[in-house]
Amino acid sequence: MATVPVFDPRRPDGHADPYPLYRSMRSLAPVSHVPSAGTWFVTSHEHCLAVLRDARFSASKGQRLRLRRTALPPSMLTTDPPDHTRLRRAAAPAFEPAAMARARTWMAPTVAAGVRDLCHALGSGDEVDLVGGFARPLAVSVLGSFLGMDPPELPELADWGAAVAVNLDPFADPDTDGHAARQMQQMLERFADHLHARSLRPADDALTVLARAHTAGALAPGDALSTAGLLMVGGLDPLTDLIGNAVAAMLGTPAARLESGGRLRTVVEEFLRFDAPIQFTARQATEAVELGGQRVSAGDNVVVLLGAANRDPARFTDPDRVVPDRRTNPHLSFGAGPHACLGAPLARMFAELILEALPRPLPSFTAGPTPAVRRPATVPRGYQRLPIRRIAGQA
Repeated sequence: MATVPVFDPRRPDGHADPYPLYRSMRSLAPVSHVPSAGTWFVTSHEHCLAVLRDARFSASKGQRLRLRRTALPPSMLTTDPPDHTRLRRAAAPAFEPAAMARARTWMAPTVAAGVRDLCHALGSGDEVDLVGGFARPLAVSVLGSFLGMDPPELPELADWGAAVAVNLDPFADPDTDGHAARQMQQMLERFADHLHARSLRPADDALTVLARAHTAGALAPGDALSTAGLLMVGGLDPLTDLIGNAVAAMLGTPAARLESGGRLRTVVEEFLRFDAPIQFTARQATEAVELGGQRVSAGDNVVVLLGAANRDPARFTDPDRVVPDRRTNPHLSFGAGPHACLGAPLARMFAELILEALPRPLPSFTAGPTPAVRRPATVPRGYQRLPIRRIAGQA
């Protein structure tokens, strides 16, 4: 019997392109136990979805797989019901359809201005760093406004985001000099000031939603702060990487094919499936469970490889190719079940507005002469630098 390869996102080959490894693992054993890692790895769409929907797999206990010494504070990401249900319900009004419709009124012109600046910069024919020159500044602006931060605070927000994002990466080196912890403390202190101000002067933003939940007794002060921190840490890099990964995929996809995709949402969903910022999530079984013909014992760790599920040929036709008009697309890039990403509507609208703002016909981009650089973090998956330029003589 063939030995199932071990998933290690820190390996250079796996970090650059994990999909061949996913394919090998899925074909040999979609649910496989690796004794050296003391962990089950799940790679098929069917079984990943089953774990995410099954309350017997604990997200809270799954945090024990983190190699970092610093534990994440209690939040929607690190708790199970009933705490998870309470925290999620308190933040949910910020992402309801009516709230998203109101956010669209200010987000659309913000995104359009950013796209115009990008197209102007590309017009010279010189290369532009898509990440540093467009995706990250735009994500900071949009997320800051969504939370309710003041424009002069955005540079600080960007600095905090860069420092504290390491907390999402379960394999990152410990914060030996305490820089990330200090930046996190500064960020939370600022959020505390805003939450107090919103309790006196409500506004139409996410921090007001959390302030109201605290006033109503649904959130303790620490809960409100940790939730605000999660919205920041869990939003900034994934929004940036959603755009960076999508553009990287576009570089190999003719603009005409993207145009033929029809609805913007359809194209966005395909980019989300093809190379998702969040590639895996961890759980721990709280009781014995049969999964894919295997017995997962109580206390066993389980890693759900979302990126592998999104390329499962049993669920997706031609999974290793961008198909802009893919009509059936049940990807797991936002998870599933009780822990499905609450911020998914914001991310989808952000990406759709960018596509909507691009000139028609879509401009043709190509990779710049400077090599692209992947961010060293394993979570989220994205680029530190992605140089692009417009193809001369094309729209």
